[in-house]
Amino acid sequence: MPRPRIALLYVGGSIGMKVNQKTGRIEPIESLNEIHRFLPELQREVALKFFTLANVGSSEVTPENWVEIARAIEGLYEDFEGFVVVHGTNTMSYTASALSFALQGLSKPVILTGAIHPINDLAGDGRMNLIYAIRAAQLDIAEVCIVLGPRVLRGCRAKKVDQSLMRTFDTPTCPALAEFNFEVHLAPHRVVRRKRTLKCRPTFDSHIALVTLHPGMTDAMLNAILAAQPHGIVLRSYGQGMLPEHLFDWLREVTHRGVPVLITSQALRVKVDLHRYRKQLTLERLGIISGRDITYECAATKLMWALGQTRNPAKLRDLLSRSLVGEMGE
Repeated sequence: MPRPRIALLYVGGSIGMKVNQKTGRIEPIESLNEIHRFLPELQREVALKFFTLANVGSSEVTPENWVEIARAIEGLYEDFEGFVVVHGTNTMSYTASALSFALQGLSKPVILTGAIHPINDLAGDGRMNLIYAIRAAQLDIAEVCIVLGPRVLRGCRAKKVDQSLMRTFDTPTCPALAEFNFEVHLAPHRVVRRKRTLKCRPTFDSHIALVTLHPGMTDAMLNAILAAQPHGIVLRSYGQGMLPEHLFDWLREVTHRGVPVLITSQALRVKVDLHRYRKQLTLERLGIISGRDITYECAATKLMWALGQTRNPAKLRDLLSRSLVGEMGE
């Protein structure tokens, strides 16, 4: 029986580093093929092929990297049963969300993985994460996921929650899609493999503003944001969508200028509800769009992606209001 073909796409991050045994310094590996010697047993299980797309620290990742990853997967799509994207952890949630929107109609998994420590650190997480990610790429899952450790997480729901080896990422509002234990447990809410037509639409408009409310936030600061003429705004509110009164006049001006506003919550496990309190009904009348329980990272990338698809207000509102790839609870 032929081994499953898995493409490993390298973008950057600590997993592509190694500790120099002579100097003790952390430095880049000379070639991705060096990873082969850290995974000897896995070579009998799968046929791995390595592709270098970039070598950037995760703090340097841009929407151009998202486009490059999506286009690379589109070009290799028919030749592989699954994909593993090696990426730094700091912006991995953004990239996973962006790829979820850019690669709709998947019939096979796209797994993002990375590490806190270099791959040749025997006490580190690099080798373990790669093994779990490559095995996850063979599962009956067809969506973009993050795998660091034994849990397979929905990419557009994932957040980096800790700088730890055991639980770097979590999905606070969505149970894991799969978990490796003595055997693999697959959750029923995952998207499964079946014949679909891949729609690769990696167009993003990054000229957006992300506004997190805090007590004492001044009108001058809000007006400076509007003066930058953003194409869209993600507004991180309190609780279930609560805002201070002085913000309403500013929001009237924002919506008068035709700038879409996607409202989310600063709370980790709260769903925005614009019908719960009378004050919030004003937001709905202004055309503010509820992001329900979407994560901060996903809200930003979804708004960028939606603006890259259309500038028609009705179509934009429809894209932002609906759960397209499982990013929001119904």
